[in-house]
Amino acid sequence: MTVRPISPEPANLMEKIDRIDLRILSELQKAGRITNYKLSELVGISASPCHKRVKRLERMGLISGYRARIAWARLYPNVKIFAFVTLKNHGASDFQIFERHIRSNPLVTGCFGLCGSYDYMLRFDCIDLIAYEAASSALLAGDVPLARFDSFVVLREIKDEQPAPTEINPPLRRAA
Repeated sequence: MTVRPISPEPANLMEKIDRIDLRILSELQKAGRITNYKLSELVGISASPCHKRVKRLERMGLISGYRARIAWARLYPNVKIFAFVTLKNHGASDFQIFERHIRSNPLVTGCFGLCGSYDYMLRFDCIDLIAYEAASSALLAGDVPLARFDSFVVLREIKDEQPAPTEINPPLRRAA
C-alpha cells in the first residue's frame, strides 16, 4: 500500500481553535439540530459569538455537514458485511483503480485503507446476502486482481457512533 505523508494542516488547525471551539464541535456532533441559543448556553458564551464560531468552524472545514441518522433497518431488511481486502499487486495505479471502483459502488458504504496484513476494510450495506454475493463477485472479477478477500457478516450491531474527542485539551494560545 502506498504511504502518503500526513499533511501538516491538522496541527495548524489545532493552533486555530480553543476549548470553546472543541466544546461546540462536540455538542454539534451529539445534536446537529440544536439551536444556536441552546448551543451557546451549553458552551458558556452568548449566542452571537457562538454563531460566529460555528460559521468559522464550517469555513475551516471542521464541520463537514449536518446529517440525519436514519434507521434504515426499520424500513427494509439490511445485512452489514465487513470485508478485508489485500490487492495482489501494490502499484500506485492498482490502488487508484480499486479506490475508484469502490467510490462508485453504492453498496460499499465505508472504505478504509489499512496498514498491516490487509490493504482495505470495506463495509457493505445490502438488502440481503444475494445482493452482497453479486457485489463481492463484481469486485473479485474487477480490473484489479485481489490476493485475499475475507468477509464477515454482522450478526448484530452493539455500537455504531462516530468518536468525539471530548477530553482533548488543546495547547493554549500564546498572547501576542
